[in-house]
Amino acid sequence: MKLGARLTTHAFSAGAAGISFIVQPLPGSDQLFVIPIQYLLTASLAKERRASLSKAAWSQVHQIIWGGGALRLVLTMTLGLIPLAGAVTNAITAFVTTEYLGHYVDRALDNPDKPTPALSIQDILDSITSLFTTRAR
Repeated sequence: MKLGARLTTHAFSAGAAGISFIVQPLPGSDQLFVIPIQYLLTASLAKERRASLSKAAWSQVHQIIWGGGALRLVLTMTLGLIPLAGAVTNAITAFVTTEYLGHYVDRALDNPDKPTPALSIQDILDSITSLFTTRAR
């Protein structure tokens, strides 16, 4: 991931996490903010490269964004009842899903002629570990 894309992704991820933490007491309200932030991240990364995502990549982007939203909602309904645990969990899931989205979009833009990368648990784990183990190119 190039430095510009990495910094953009980190900024959007931090914003999504902060908003999720703040609005967590109202179940599901973070979706009103985090989902648009994630779509804006996708558009920003594409604009930085002066490229567009294929229809297949957009399909995967929708799955990441709405799947992350569903995950946050389920965790809010379960852990949200525990003071502070729900807010922290909400912020972490918003951060991680936004980071993964940024990595996914960056990879899809790296290889626009190839099929879009598959979504898998291993791919998510690899993206998260690369956040802490690799440096920007």
